[in-house]
Amino acid sequence: MDGFFLREFLRDPAIASIKATSPFMVRRILDRMDLRGRRVVVEYGPGTGPFTRPLLDRLSPDSRLILIESNAEFVQALDRLRDPRVRLCQASAKDVGRLLGPARADYVLSGIPFSRFDEPGRSKILEDTREILTTDGTFIAYQSSARLRGPLERVFRSVRVTLEPFHIPPLVVLEARG
Repeated sequence: MDGFFLREFLRDPAIASIKATSPFMVRRILDRMDLRGRRVVVEYGPGTGPFTRPLLDRLSPDSRLILIESNAEFVQALDRLRDPRVRLCQASAKDVGRLLGPARADYVLSGIPFSRFDEPGRSKILEDTREILTTDGTFIAYQSSARLRGPLERVFRSVRVTLEPFHIPPLVVLEARG
């Protein structure tokens, strides 16, 4: 799967990294989420799905996982999932408002490279993300730098930033609420 991921990274500028997020990092990020009970989780850019199976393992049978992926090759790989809790959308994170309609998410998880969006595109995604979250919902972004902090602070009431040095390359995890 790593060769597949690398090939798509070289071909598609919307892919953030040359490799999928490590299982260790996936656990570290998912441990920040309270997935007990009925939950709606949205993931921007699930790629090859390093978070998908661990999320499904933690989600209840009546929860929903909405995967928003723009890369057609990754969508095809994720389409093999066959889980009734999953809704797979080949789209951009910019489409989240339209895709969710009146539904609200408890969590939005994102590894998409926000640095590749222009300011209006980045702002639209962040504002729409805030709008689709429940009142106590959380947006969690894992990035290669903390540059997203400022844009998040303009949109969300509370932003927490932590460094996860035990990933290659190190990741910055940003949690935004309200």
